[in-house]
Order: sequence, then structure tokens, then C-alpha cells
Amino acid sequence: MEVERYPDDFEGVVSGGAVVDRTKAMIMFDWTQRALLGSEIPPYKIDAMKKATLAACDARDGLADGLIDRPDKCEFDPKVLTCQGADGPNCLTQKQVTAWEKILSGPVNSAGKRLYVGYSPGHEGDYPAYITGVGTMHGYPSSNFMYMDSFMRWIVFGPKFDSVRDFDYDKNPESLIPFEKDQDADSTDLSGFKARGGKLILYNGWADHSTPPLRTVQYYEDVRQKNGDATGDFVRLFMMPGLYHCSGGPGPNTFGGLGQKGYKKNDPENDIIGALDRWVDQGIPPAKLIATKFKDDDPREGVARTRPVCPYPQVAKYKGSGSVDDAANFACASFK
Repeated sequence: MEVERYPDDFEGVVSGGAVVDRTKAMIMFDWTQRALLGSEIPPYKIDAMKKATLAACDARDGLADGLIDRPDKCEFDPKVLTCQGADGPNCLTQKQVTAWEKILSGPVNSAGKRLYVGYSPGHEGDYPAYITGVGTMHGYPSSNFMYMDSFMRWIVFGPKFDSVRDFDYDKNPESLIPFEKDQDADSTDLSGFKARGGKLILYNGWADHSTPPLRTVQYYEDVRQKNGDATGDFVRLFMMPGLYHCSGGPGPNTFGGLGQKGYKKNDPENDIIGALDRWVDQGIPPAKLIATKFKDDDPREGVARTRPVCPYPQVAKYKGSGSVDDAANFACASFK
């Protein structure tokens, strides 16, 4: 919102895990809860889901390293986890499979019109916190439900509104439109910010199950559509493999983001704020960021892995020799 509405406030901005358009995201959050109603997925099944997406998507980038670099390029079918016999922790019932399919595909109305993006497959370890909850009452008390229910009942429809059961995907989206001016930041007109020489770094975790990574990519592509080849002169997007919402996750998840510890502060390759400072002060755009995974996510335990993160749509490609845990053995390249 700062960049779009108040372009003179800052010379440089880092926007991570941003809610691009809250009103439409609430439709998507409602959709996940409707999908899970009567098809609840308990936490003890999440491990099997993680293994299934990893098996399907990990090596898609040419390297089986326990990390999904581009989940949007993976054609994953939840049906592979369908129980062939009795229900159990290592499979999903048919209803649960259908629910997961809907979570990944995103909301549509009765005519099949897409209302928002879905989630990306992979690294589902944070599903209980953000989507599936405790597995007994749709996705309660996941943040998808809590944020959506508060918005629907206390801001839009009133306290008696049953957000999970009553929302009509054909008619009710219109009721959210009056709130867009206060809630949404999806304008691609960044001309004011660009004109004053502003620099914007966007980032999102590919394993973020709060702010859907595909929406951040979609927003960036819209900005590129508007600004063409000049986009990289003032906006760069970094999509972080294996990063949950802002922090945590199985991938290299420390790079100077909010609340992160252990990175090399003010180093423009290891600190995203340092990268922004150099871009603003010296005119050097960030060509890569070095993200670090600490053992047990504790800097005191030492480094487990480093990996470059490249400006979207590039990815870090293994050079073919050396440790896959060392960023020096990777280079930025196109995804093939």
C-alpha cells in the first residue's frame, strides 16, 4: 500500500509475504474451510501428504535434494494418496482427497470462473497452523478460518453469518467490493514510486500456506505486463523454496527477513535489507540472495545448508559437482 498509495514515503521497500488483496484472499480462505467441512484432515496425515508431494515434485528441477524449487511447475495429483483399503495415517479418504484438490486448485463459482489462486503443492508441514487445523471441525482453528471468519462476520455480513456454510460464491463476492479500497493493495500502477527512483523487493515463500505464493507471482507478472523490460530496474521478486510464511520451513529460510536471526547483517547477499540499501544507494540491483538453513533452525547449532535465491523467474541450478548444501555450487539460470 505504501508503494502504491504513498510513493514518496520511502526510497526503497522490502515487501515479504504480503497480502495483495485481502478481500479476495478471504474468499479463498473461506473456500479451504468449505472444502474441509465434513472432509477434515487430521494432523497425523500431514506427514504422508508431505512425502507424496516431495516424491512428485522434488526432482522436477533436476536435483533430488528434499527441496521443491518450483512447485508451480509440478503436476501433482492428490489422488495418489487415496486409501486403497481401510483409512489410516498414510492415506486419504476420497472426501479428503477431494478437499485437498480444492485447496490446491482455488475457489471458483458455479460457472467455473476462477475467483482466486490456489495453494502450491509441497512442504505441507504448516498445514495444521494455516489450513487444516486440528482436523475435527473443518480447519478450525487454523489462521485461514480465524482471519476469514472475523472478516466475514465482524466486518461484512454480521455476527450471525455462518462463514463456512453460508458464503455464496456466485453472489457474495459483490458484498466484499466496498471494502477493497481499505483492504487491497493490488494496483499495478507504481509509476509514482518508479518516477522518484524507488526500489521494491518482493519475496514470498513457495511453501507459504498463509499468503498464497501464486498470488505474489501473479501480481509481479501483472506489474511486468504494465512496465515491460524496465520492471527489473525498480522491482525484483524472490521466491524462496521451502519457506513458510515469512520464516521457518524445511528450506533455507534465513536471509534477513522480519524476525530472522543468524544472517550476516548489512551484507547485500545475505541480508535482504542490505541488498535493498545497496540498490538504493549504489544503484546495484540484487542478482541473488544467499539463504541459510541452520541445523534445527537454530543459529547456535551451525549451518546445515546455504542456497542462492534468484530473481524470479530464475532458479538456483546445481553446477554438477560439490556439496548440494553449499551455495557456491549453484548458479542462477532459467527453469527447464
